[in-house]
Amino acid sequence: MDPFSKRPGDSLPGIERKIAVTMAAFTLIFFLLLLYFWRLQVLDHSLYQRLADNNRIRLIDMPATRGIVTDRNGVILADSSPEYTLALIPEDMARDREAEIVSLADLLGRNGAQAVERFEKNATNKPYSAIRVFEYLDPREVALFEVQQDRFPGSLLMVVPRRYYPFGETAAHLFGYVGEISREQLDSGDYPGTRERDTVGKYALELAYDRYLRGKDGGRQVEVDARGRELNVLGVTEPTPGANLRLTLDIRLQEALEMELVDKRGAGVLMNTETGEILAMVSRPAFDPNEFSMRLTRERWSEIVKDPGHPMQSRAMQGMYPPGSTYKVVTAIAALMEQSIDPDEYIFDSGSYRFGGRVYRDWKRGGHGKVDLYKGIVESCDVYFYQVGEKTGIDAMARWALDLGLGKKTGIDIPGEAEGLIPSSDWKKKARDEPWFPGETLSAAIGQGFVLVTPLQLTSLYGIIARRGALMDPYLVSRIEDVAGNELYRRDPTVKRETDIPDEVFERIISALEGVVKDDMGTGRVARLAGVPVAGKTGTAQVVRLQEIRQKLEDVPYELRDHGWFVAFAPVNKPKVVSAVLVEHGGHGSSSAAPIVARLIKKYAELYPLEAPVPSQESVEDLR
Repeated sequence: MDPFSKRPGDSLPGIERKIAVTMAAFTLIFFLLLLYFWRLQVLDHSLYQRLADNNRIRLIDMPATRGIVTDRNGVILADSSPEYTLALIPEDMARDREAEIVSLADLLGRNGAQAVERFEKNATNKPYSAIRVFEYLDPREVALFEVQQDRFPGSLLMVVPRRYYPFGETAAHLFGYVGEISREQLDSGDYPGTRERDTVGKYALELAYDRYLRGKDGGRQVEVDARGRELNVLGVTEPTPGANLRLTLDIRLQEALEMELVDKRGAGVLMNTETGEILAMVSRPAFDPNEFSMRLTRERWSEIVKDPGHPMQSRAMQGMYPPGSTYKVVTAIAALMEQSIDPDEYIFDSGSYRFGGRVYRDWKRGGHGKVDLYKGIVESCDVYFYQVGEKTGIDAMARWALDLGLGKKTGIDIPGEAEGLIPSSDWKKKARDEPWFPGETLSAAIGQGFVLVTPLQLTSLYGIIARRGALMDPYLVSRIEDVAGNELYRRDPTVKRETDIPDEVFERIISALEGVVKDDMGTGRVARLAGVPVAGKTGTAQVVRLQEIRQKLEDVPYELRDHGWFVAFAPVNKPKVVSAVLVEHGGHGSSSAAPIVARLIKKYAELYPLEAPVPSQESVEDLR
């Protein structure tokens, strides 16, 4: 039989099986395609819709304007000014992004390597986010970019607010500064609603009140073409400006105190004794917070940090210094409360006091002769207070110092305040594992040794004396209002507590402090003001123990010179203001600090009415 012949009805060998396999394969492929299409159109619809929209729709941030800070009279101290920033959207840029950035930097006259570094640092996993690469463009740079914008796909010119401090270094330690939010701040949970690269407060008031000042960002939804150029605005969410702060500060008094200390290292505070309001608070040297708004370079930051003057330190509330003779009022109050002395009893000061095999000398060669408590404060007799301290004891002095608010934070409403140090026998045992030596009590009695205070603490202490025992927290922010003028916060002065010290003790101390300025032998007589009774105390804080050789100040190396203090309040009968000034290495407080406080109180009296007549141009001393 012919092998190629075939009977009707016979099938070719294996043909049916092959057809079945083919049909099954087509069916499976069709089913898989249906499944894939279903996944694309149903399961992944939102994803691809978003990707498609991202190809033509962009969300452009509109940063909120930071709230305004004003002084008590409405003078603007911190504001925001509009600045041009050039941002880049990675997905819309040319294929060679680095070359585009370098070319753009060349056009603007900027550093290309730094621009590339900044872009790469912020471009990870955010292809459609606008990355701010070139900030603070001047008008020339803006014009150059706008002319050649088509050369740079994905580039975007934005207007963003920049923090601006119109008075420069003035009150820099009070305002602080702003900067880009750190990873630690983001992770802390204390900055809800913030994102990377947002601007937040970093120091002082800007940090403490950041949640009020920051505001809420808005944004624009725009349609763009294939090169990222804006075609149409689809929607706008306006940003909400931050709230405004009204401070207790008077910029006129602040500037007056700044000028007094401009070429010195030191600090000064002026406070309203009736309310605790800070009217002026200065630390010198200072820094310009505007530099931080412009993003400091690493080199500039290094210069500031290594500056031997430590301009970033707020000496007024962070600098801890021996108070010197300004502390004698604490020793006197402790002795009166412990009844360890008779304030009207005299001792004889020959110029030195022998104790424990050592001679403790008075600042005045030859001594002060017969001295009671009044004369001891007026003439600042060291020998008198050596004996008062010996009779009272370190632990009693420490107890009353703490009761008067020393050795702890005053409670001012900005962070970073130092606590100071009030030593006791227990403190030394815990801190140094050493016993307290009796000779150390004599040093502490005149504000030397381990005793440390800040200028703000000393101002607060004399404010308590002026108020006859009422403790009040000093503060800087009196009111916060939103952009519509609605009050969000108001600070009402309140007495925190009253000391257990009776009025007659305070009256005795105040009478002596008035004598410091009024009496002819008073160490603070340079601070006399015509028509304004002033009570105060000088202090000279020894930096190192020098040989008992009287040298002219100019002959002593600067870093070995004593610190000069003066603290005062006025008018005595009903105190309105209290001020403390420290001049680092200024020598005697009577010559370095007292004239500054006198001029500051005089300036206050010219601006605000006192019960006593406003000071005339004449005074006992020429204070100009």
